[in-house]
Amino acid sequence: MALKKLMWVALAVMSFTACGTQTPQPTQTPVVEIIPGDTPPIATVESLPEPTANVDEESIFPTPFICEAGVVEQPFENGRMFWVGRSTLERCKTEHSFIPGTGQVWVALFDESGTEGEWLIFVDSWDSDLEPASDPAFTPPSEDLLQPERGFGKVWRTRLTEDQREQLGWATAPEFPHITTYRYDAGGFVNDEGDYVVRPGQHTLTSLGGEMFFFDEQDQTFDYIPAD
Repeated sequence: MALKKLMWVALAVMSFTACGTQTPQPTQTPVVEIIPGDTPPIATVESLPEPTANVDEESIFPTPFICEAGVVEQPFENGRMFWVGRSTLERCKTEHSFIPGTGQVWVALFDESGTEGEWLIFVDSWDSDLEPASDPAFTPPSEDLLQPERGFGKVWRTRLTEDQREQLGWATAPEFPHITTYRYDAGGFVNDEGDYVVRPGQHTLTSLGGEMFFFDEQDQTFDYIPAD
């Protein structure tokens, strides 16, 4: 599994390098919305591209799915949060309505290495009409740290376990929206009958600062490459 992940990361990096990336421009900060519920399965029909929607003419194995995606990002002491569209259609929009249930919050929890860690997913539906943006009961330990607000804040306060919240730490900057390149590399294989068999794949996001996050569906972990 480790060798497979390294091959995925290497291929994705080569593709991003060949295509080139433009510095994404921030837009007006949206209201991020999150819905209560258990962490959903990742490889679902609603959340992934159709495996045969974009295939090479000489092979039935899916080629990488790439689009420009509007995301929201927030850095933490020991991790990162991303808001992404829940469906492929929503994910590949550069502007979002943030209607409850249309997005997901991805939480990247770094381990001791600082180069990989655990990936958590929460269905997004924070309701600005019914729920507070923050909780005054949570006071940051210093002036340079922040309590996350709105949807990210709800996940941080109520969806993470106490151990996970302590591991992630406090936010180190406000949340910010930007447009980035999203990539999905399908897993799976072609069987003896020549049919493509769907298996978990890998999602790639580039942060506003140029860092690359590779999210692995197989074991719900991620790998991280700092910006140059």
